[in-house]
This record gives sequence, structure tokens and C-alpha cells, in this order.
Amino acid sequence: DFFDADLILLPGGMPGAATLENAMLAQTDLRFAEENKPIAAICAAPMVLGKLGLLKGKKATCYPGFEQYLEGADVQGDGGKDGNVITGKGPGAAMEFALAVVELLQGKDKVAELKEAMIV
Repeated sequence: DFFDADLILLPGGMPGAATLENAMLAQTDLRFAEENKPIAAICAAPMVLGKLGLLKGKKATCYPGFEQYLEGADVQGDGGKDGNVITGKGPGAAMEFALAVVELLQGKDKVAELKEAMIV
């Protein structure tokens, strides 16, 4: 049951990200947004959130060339967290994106621990 999850994370890449635009996942994304539960998307996948209207008024980023799909977003060059939504730019930003997700779920102390252990 997706609704029991702590977070929805949409992976990027094409054409994979386009397959995330389906009714079942859209319903899950919308419900998570309603309940202010965390949603994360990287690379091309933020377009899914944008098309659902979940980025309106939020800072967001995506892989270059997909900005037009971030409907109503304050499009940023870098990723990060805005409320319950985390977005990442692409493969080169995967570590930063992953650590933002960890921070949201486990806190800053866990991020510091991981950074030290991974020499980030």
C-alpha cells in the first residue's frame, strides 16, 4: 500500500520518467501532497509533479530542457527542499538530492554522519 510509505520518490531518466505519469501514481502523489507527506523527484521526474500542479509556488529544479513542465514553480538552478517537496537536477546532483531526502526523513545529524562516513 503506497499510502503507508514515508515518502514517494520519483526517479529520473527518460523515457522512464514519462511512465510515471499514470493514474495510480498521480492519485498517490496527490494524496501525499494533501497530507503534506514528502515527495521527491530528480532529473526529468519533477515534470510529473509540475503537471499535477504540485510545484505551484515552490522552488524546484529538473534536468535542463524540462523546465516548461514545472507549472507554477519558481524554477531554480539547483535542487533542494521546499516544504514537503524535494527536487534534484540530474545525475550529477544525485548525492545532494539523496542527502536532502535523508535529512527530511532522518535529520541533519544523520546527514553529517553519512557525509563523514562517505567522505563527502
